[in-house]
Amino acid sequence: MISLVMEELRKHLDQIFPTFLNPPATEHEIQLIEEQMNIKFSSDLRQLYLTHNGENEMGPGLFFGLPFLSLNDLLQEWKIWSELEEEYAFEGDSFSIPSGYIKERYINRYWIPISKDFGGNNLGIDLDPDNGGKICQLINFGRDEEVKFVIANQLNDLLQFIIETIKEGNYTIHKDEDYTYWSYGRNKNIHFMDVLHSLDLPVLNPIKSSFTKEDVINWYEQLEPQWKHLVQEKASNPEEFVKKKKLYLIGENLSDITPLSICTEVRELILSGNQINDIRSLVKMTSLKKLYLVNNPVSEIEAIASLKNLQQLNINKTEISDLMQIAKATMLKELEMLDTNIEDYSALQQCKSLESLTISVHSLKQLEAISNVCSLTELHIHNMKNISEEEIQLLKRLKNLQLIEFENSYLTSLKCLSTCNSLNEIVLNHTILKDGSAIGDLKGLKKLKLNDSTIHNLEVIAQSPSLKIFQGSFQQFNILKDLFSRKIDFSTISGEMTEAESEVWHQYLDSNE
Repeated sequence: MISLVMEELRKHLDQIFPTFLNPPATEHEIQLIEEQMNIKFSSDLRQLYLTHNGENEMGPGLFFGLPFLSLNDLLQEWKIWSELEEEYAFEGDSFSIPSGYIKERYINRYWIPISKDFGGNNLGIDLDPDNGGKICQLINFGRDEEVKFVIANQLNDLLQFIIETIKEGNYTIHKDEDYTYWSYGRNKNIHFMDVLHSLDLPVLNPIKSSFTKEDVINWYEQLEPQWKHLVQEKASNPEEFVKKKKLYLIGENLSDITPLSICTEVRELILSGNQINDIRSLVKMTSLKKLYLVNNPVSEIEAIASLKNLQQLNINKTEISDLMQIAKATMLKELEMLDTNIEDYSALQQCKSLESLTISVHSLKQLEAISNVCSLTELHIHNMKNISEEEIQLLKRLKNLQLIEFENSYLTSLKCLSTCNSLNEIVLNHTILKDGSAIGDLKGLKKLKLNDSTIHNLEVIAQSPSLKIFQGSFQQFNILKDLFSRKIDFSTISGEMTEAESEVWHQYLDSNE
């Protein structure tokens, strides 16, 4: 099927451009690439390269200006990503459109790049889709592509879409000296990655919005002036606003967010610094992944239970007093809940997916509830009060912790972390630690960051067998710099330095390059 569609596409392309597609790859060439990647190509991907092995250097970019990569170029592009995967697979935010179709991560070695934009972004074949997706779906990914779209359900659909675009004449040819390329759309020169944001996707089989154009017009006409101004400010037209995947409405003096009930496609919603006390309008945002309600007088959050894809929630400085509704958000991974009226933390144990928690601790009961959230990999404790050294030992239960932060706290010691074998980073902000011996004993600790914090016997840190990065004041750096038997990264200093101190620090860095 791929070969037939490519044959038809080639006929149309030959009427516009000189021949630019390479001859077919051989089965042996494909097998060599598969062996180096340790990945088996799908039948569609294999057929694509058995038809043409990419395009030549002077090609116009088969994918509306983006080149069709040869097997060797595909391999080189893939290697770049695969080498970064272990450390950066989940870097930053990632959003799948539609929700649940593409695994929400930054890097996946099973995304096979068949095109690139020379800026760190790719079109690729997804051989590892999420539950709702299909193997071999076409997606975008890369450095600038937080929002990942299912461009086409299968490779044939994208190729057929290019054919239909040519037939309709919905493209523009551009000439730059000796180089000719094309773009999608009449009389336009828009990067195809940007075009994706305005297309009905997937191509050929688009998922229709639950709202018609007339619905959106009627919605806009009924808006209050404040909301009309916001729509005009955030988007070029009401339809674009309604389709936005990210909405930042910070400090807009909003009290009524009923107009957002039509914005069912949003994945990231930031409502910080408003006067909102009712979030029932969010119940249809079933694809919402990230929600910030910081500094709002909201207290009732029953709508949270409807947000089945919610993964990040920030309720700092709200009037919320009950965690039960939040516990119903079964996909929740990150929760921030500082300066709230919540006293009972026991419902956190029901948050089975929770990985990161930012919280205050004022009682033993609260600490005990936190210590039972065994899924935690990051714990940020602020303003810890009324907790003894013996009681803090409860944190030993958190065997999966990779990062722990204390802020505005006084600690006798950190023996409570002695069994946290996965721990690789400790952060102390505006905190005093009386005895740092336990830090020196940790086997896997890689980073220690002190921000306006004190460890009374700081020199014991040099006993650490694994520490690689230290961040602290100049005075702390000066104590430690000659105590380690190996090279330590002291490249970041917290706070200010005098000119003389800066010179000492730079000399140290230069001598250790």
